[in-house]
Amino acid sequence: MDDTPQDWYSPGLPRLTEEQRRELVRAGFDFDRLRALSRSKYGVSQIRSVLLVFTTCYPDERPGTADLARIGEAWRLAGRRPGSALREQLAQRGLREPDPTSGSGGGKGGKGGDKAKPLLPRTRRRVAAGWALVLPLLLAQAALGLLDLGVGMVVGAVGLIAGWFLLVRRLVYGRRRAPRSVKVAYVLATLLLGYATAFTGELAVVLLGTHGTVRVAYSDTETGSHGTAYRQCYLDLPGGDTEPMRTTGSCPAPDGSPIDAYYMPGGDSPLKPVPASSAELERLTLLWGLPTALGLGLLGYAVLVSSRDLQRPAPRQRREPLRRAAPRGGPER
Repeated sequence: MDDTPQDWYSPGLPRLTEEQRRELVRAGFDFDRLRALSRSKYGVSQIRSVLLVFTTCYPDERPGTADLARIGEAWRLAGRRPGSALREQLAQRGLREPDPTSGSGGGKGGKGGDKAKPLLPRTRRRVAAGWALVLPLLLAQAALGLLDLGVGMVVGAVGLIAGWFLLVRRLVYGRRRAPRSVKVAYVLATLLLGYATAFTGELAVVLLGTHGTVRVAYSDTETGSHGTAYRQCYLDLPGGDTEPMRTTGSCPAPDGSPIDAYYMPGGDSPLKPVPASSAELERLTLLWGLPTALGLGLLGYAVLVSSRDLQRPAPRQRREPLRRAAPRGGPER
């Protein structure tokens, strides 16, 4: 059989006769979408598996487990009928019914030429466990933000991204590809929540600290760890301690002026004082509340999308109790 790019974008696939085309259409494939799969190397392997089962292009070969898995994937991309129709047609050919939602299948009698590890089912429990791991990552990011603004933003965001690749994605999708919408939503949520981490310390002082009157002590020019000069304002607390404000910049009032502020009594706390003016509270609400709400909303969207097309776990087989053998003869007299 001559190879030609007339039917496919890849020259490595065989040319089809008109009858073979009709066989694919009768099976339920959209030929144009099936042809589009031949643009990629993996798509070529999917088409080859389809031709192996539904046409006579490869009469001397038998489909294996990997072939049936690739057929299930091709059906989701180029099929025009429900997955039950695919399972019926494979059963008519003496092949074990695959699961088109997971892309796994089995050969005749459970054995095939290619031995591919079956995909684990996407159950509600696995998806819930995967997304539940995001919660401790978010709490760790917030805790780091309380101690150090830069560490909380950078390390927290890196932790969320690493957690996706190492834990969350593997539990939610296994070895399947996650939808693009879920990945984009997760990345955007990570960036927004990382930005909100910069203001977690200020929020903690407002919620956990004491509201009272403090005095502006002085302002000083200091040099950061990267060699950048900045202004830092210091406040005298009622207990006699002098603490720098949580944010950098000039003092909100002249030296010695009383101002309202939230502070942690006792001094030596990683949570530094925050002015209690209405403008400061509005700024905090906007800069922390808005990105946090958007980030959590995007995470909720990712959870919702990943919860579609779930499968029920296979029921456990009940073991029947062993029966005692009845005695063959009666008791001797």
